[in-house]
Amino acid sequence: WNSWSSQHDSRLEQRRICGLLNKLNVTNFDSVATKLIERLTNCRRRDGIETIEAFAGSIALRAVEDTQRSSLYAYLCRRVDRELEMEDRRWTWLNDGTRQSSHPSFASILLGSCECRFTQALDERAAQLFPLIEFIGDLLLDGVFPIADVQDLVDQLFTLAEQGQEDSAIALSRLCRRVAREPEGMRILEQLGASGSTERVLEEDIITPKARYLLMAVVDLFYQEPVDVFDSAGLRNEIYNLDNDEQD
Repeated sequence: WNSWSSQHDSRLEQRRICGLLNKLNVTNFDSVATKLIERLTNCRRRDGIETIEAFAGSIALRAVEDTQRSSLYAYLCRRVDRELEMEDRRWTWLNDGTRQSSHPSFASILLGSCECRFTQALDERAAQLFPLIEFIGDLLLDGVFPIADVQDLVDQLFTLAEQGQEDSAIALSRLCRRVAREPEGMRILEQLGASGSTERVLEEDIITPKARYLLMAVVDLFYQEPVDVFDSAGLRNEIYNLDNDEQD
């Protein structure tokens, strides 16, 4: 199965995809996502890789500029990545398994876009670093990015935080709090080595009070005390008959 014979108009398709993204919200998510996936799948079939790259770049930009819909964009990326991966598997099947698709995965294209914006944010656009790192956290939670693929980005932030760069410490705080809000989040943070790395940063004397405060709150995420479901010790003793046990 080779590329379809019809010519792919990249600029026209990108405008159509942009128009669909402009309409995306929680209410119409399923219908708009389905239309987007159909167009992106057709681009894949016609070797329209530049359109998929433009879509990934647009998503990364929108996640930074439209933070209220960051989680929605991340979930859309999950849908797109899975559908395009299935398309590649169908391509391989139609070629009797003898040829693998040469297309890069959508996740790898999106990662490249996020890495580019990450580098720019570190160099000149610190304000964009915070929403970008939260978007990356959402992509980790949704399984779009493997943990190993973002390890270098996280390690860069820890290195800069150790050197006293407050923005990096703030970014790490936002990433950890974003990921920790889901049940599987602590496992992700542990695999990223966030606990030990945060404690190493806190050993440095040059970090600012604000950075120290935020990172100490991150450490607390890993050592949360069990929540007492009882309103008082008396209620606990009454239910478990503890007072009578002591008297006996």
